[in-house]
Amino acid sequence: MASPSPPAWADLLPEVLGEIVACLCDADVARLRAVCRAWHSTVACELQDQEQEEMPWIVIPNGSFCTIGDTGVFFNRIPGLPRNVTCLGATDSWLALDCTDDVFRRTNIVDLKCLEPRSDVKHEHNYLLHNPFYEKTVSLPELDSIAGHVNETFEIRKVLMRSASPNDLVAVTTNNDNCTIILCRPGKGRWVLPYLGVFDVAFFKDKLYGITRHEDLVAFDLADDDDGSPIIPKFKRVIRHPLADGEEDPWSWMDDDNDTDDGGGDHSFNPDDGQLVPSDHEVGVDEEVPYEPKDCIRTKLLMVRRQVQSPPFHPSYTRKVELFKADIDAGRWVSVTGRDALPEGEALFLSRSFSKSTRVYGDMTEGCIYFVDVDQVFDTRSSSCRPFRLPWQRIRADDNWLTWLFPPKLVV
Repeated sequence: MASPSPPAWADLLPEVLGEIVACLCDADVARLRAVCRAWHSTVACELQDQEQEEMPWIVIPNGSFCTIGDTGVFFNRIPGLPRNVTCLGATDSWLALDCTDDVFRRTNIVDLKCLEPRSDVKHEHNYLLHNPFYEKTVSLPELDSIAGHVNETFEIRKVLMRSASPNDLVAVTTNNDNCTIILCRPGKGRWVLPYLGVFDVAFFKDKLYGITRHEDLVAFDLADDDDGSPIIPKFKRVIRHPLADGEEDPWSWMDDDNDTDDGGGDHSFNPDDGQLVPSDHEVGVDEEVPYEPKDCIRTKLLMVRRQVQSPPFHPSYTRKVELFKADIDAGRWVSVTGRDALPEGEALFLSRSFSKSTRVYGDMTEGCIYFVDVDQVFDTRSSSCRPFRLPWQRIRADDNWLTWLFPPKLVV
C-alpha cells in the first residue's frame, strides 16, 4: 500500500506559521509572504501583533550578522548577499560591498594575526551597493575607476548615501591623502577632493560636512554640472580647533571660501601615493579616542568623543563620553548634556563606518548611544553607562570593521 503523502506546506496551521515567522529576519519574512495569498494574509496578521520594526543588525565583514536585544541571535550569512564580497559598511538599509581577492578584505581578523597589509601588493576591487531586504544591487563604476586597483594598505573608511535612493549622491572617505573624499552618482560621474585631512563626513541640510583629526569642521557646497555629475564648487572651514601659543595653523587657507574650479573632479592620480590619514587610534589601557564617528540629527550636527578602557584579560568598556554640537555661526563646538544631547524619543547608533539617530522602538532606550564594540550603552540623560548584551559572535572581526544595518519598516 502506498504511504500517505506529507501535508502540503500551504496547509500549515496559522499558529505554526506564526512560530516560523518569529524566527526569521525581515528578508526571509518577505520571501515567505510572497509564496501564496494564504501565507501573505497569515504573515500580515502575525506581524500586526509584533513590532513593526526590527532592531538593527551588527554586520560582520564576511556577510554574517547578529540581531540585538533580548532576542538577539547570530546568522551565518545575510540572505541574498552576492557571493565573494566583503561588507565595508552600511547606510540605513544599504550595504557597501567590495568584491576582491584581497585577503585583508576577505578574511576574518582572527586568521590574520601574523600578517600585515603590504603597500607593494595590489588587488583588483569592484564596489557595490546592496539592499538585502529588496534584493537590489547597484554597481559603483565611478568608485571602481578611482580605487579599483589599490594596494593592501588602502582603506575605504565610510560610504554614505544622501538619501534612500542609490542613484542619488554617494560620499566616500578613504585613508589616502590623494582621495580624501570621493563623491559618486551612479551612472553620472564622480568628484575627488585630495589633501584635506578629513576622515569622516555627514550630510546635513544642503551641504556635506567633514571633520579632521584635530576636530576642525569643513563645509562643502554641493552641486551638479550640466551632465548631472556631482561637483563641489567651494568649501570652507567653519570650526577651527584652538591653537596653542606659537602653534602654526597649516589649514588656515580653508577659512575663506575656496573655489574648486581647477578641475578637481577630472584630475588623475595614483591612490597608492601620499601619506595615509589616520582615522582611529588603537585603544590602549588609558588611551583616549579623541574622535568617534559623527552624526547629523535633523536640527543639529553632533560630534561624539569617547574614551575606552581595555584592561588586560578583561572586556573593553566605555570610560567616558562627551557630546558637542556644531555652532557654525560662532565657529565652535558647544558641549551638550542631559536632555539637550539627543532629541526626545531618539537614540544614536555608532560604529567607525556608520552613524544614525533614530526614534526608539523595541528594546531601545531614548537618549542612549549604542556602540558596536562594547556590551554597554551610554545614557546621555544620566551621563552613565549601563549593560546591554550583544551577541558574542561579533568578536569574529576587528571592531573597526563592524557596522550597523537598519532593516526597513515592515509593511503589512
